Amino acid sequence: MKKNYKIHNLNEYKNKKKNNYKKRNKKKIGAKCILLIATFSVIILNLCGYSKISEMKYDIYYLQKDLRKKEIVLEELKAKETEKTSIKEIELKAKELLNMDYPKDGQIKYIDVDN
Repeated sequence: MKKNYKIHNLNEYKNKKKNNYKKRNKKKIGAKCILLIATFSVIILNLCGYSKISEMKYDIYYLQKDLRKKEIVLEELKAKETEKTSIKEIELKAKELLNMDYPKDGQIKYIDVDN
């Protein structure tokens, strides 16, 4: 309705006020619904974020656990490698498996190198 609209009788005035009240009431309900929907959407987004974070923490924990197991295996392999390449182990294998022995004094020949 126009602003300069003049009301001529009482029933018309009551209908106009009643309609304005209904419009205001609908606007209030609409605003409350929008606020409620916005609140629930923020809550749902927070829950999704926290679930994603907890899932990533779970993955990190098990990846660290797996990494620690692999580090232990790596340390064991390095220990076996150093055991096989140690001088005492090589000497023992040469004596037992290949029947090698240190050379005697008569078997050693020295070479003179003149510069």
